[in-house]
Amino acid sequence: MDRYIKFEPSKEPLYDTYDKDYMYLFNGSKLMVKLNDTEYIIPNKKDLELFKPQINHLQCLGAYKGINCYCGEIKESLGENYDFIDLRTYSKNISHDDFLVSAKALLLLDYIRNNQKCGICGSQMIVKISGNDRAMICSSCDNMVWPKTAPAIIVAITKEDKLLLAHNKMFQEGMYSVIAGFVEMGETFEDCVRREVFEETGIKVHNIKYFGSQPWPFPNSMMIGFTAEYLEGEIKVDNDEIVDAQWFTKEEIPGKYKKSISISTELIEWFLNK
Repeated sequence: MDRYIKFEPSKEPLYDTYDKDYMYLFNGSKLMVKLNDTEYIIPNKKDLELFKPQINHLQCLGAYKGINCYCGEIKESLGENYDFIDLRTYSKNISHDDFLVSAKALLLLDYIRNNQKCGICGSQMIVKISGNDRAMICSSCDNMVWPKTAPAIIVAITKEDKLLLAHNKMFQEGMYSVIAGFVEMGETFEDCVRREVFEETGIKVHNIKYFGSQPWPFPNSMMIGFTAEYLEGEIKVDNDEIVDAQWFTKEEIPGKYKKSISISTELIEWFLNK
């Protein structure tokens, strides 16, 4: 039977699983994996005992399916059976839950690495030991900093039997996706949907409904997915980020988007399967 709560966050190990403990170790933003034919495997503590590598910023994440998880920074390669890969590559042949644990690991490590000095007095920051909250505290002025996430909306907009897809200037030629954008301070998610869609394509939407969410560690976003329906207006792209946008039928969409573990794929396939 599947666990009701697959991942249990904790600053301390929760289970006596020492040899099996997962070690999510990064060189920059690339994850160290053990190579096994076509599989990428997260090393465990027993794997690392032979090498005794130097690990910086080692932190306990919690436990995944009853096994403790750690993250940290590693500079050295452990030989031909190991490699460093980006999380997009790692995500291609694993489950959504497995991907989310690797995302948590990178987000926590980046938080530790990026808050080494106090933003108020410039003194050294240290990890807060007491309590269950994940925070760093200044060794001089006691300023505390918590992990930050940048919320962003992503929305599938329908008009009768068609879906709005846009081509961002950063995309590969011929590739499209749904509209997305970052939430401004003091803005509701729904207002952000209206604003981003209007700014990027010139159309207005209504019947905005929550779809789902996904942590997105590139570098530290939380994607909040919505569906919406066309209200009025003609497509007029901003030519800043979006250089083309069109209404596509279900038959026209295959081959127009990159299938991935991202919520953008979920939204597009929600429309295709309606």
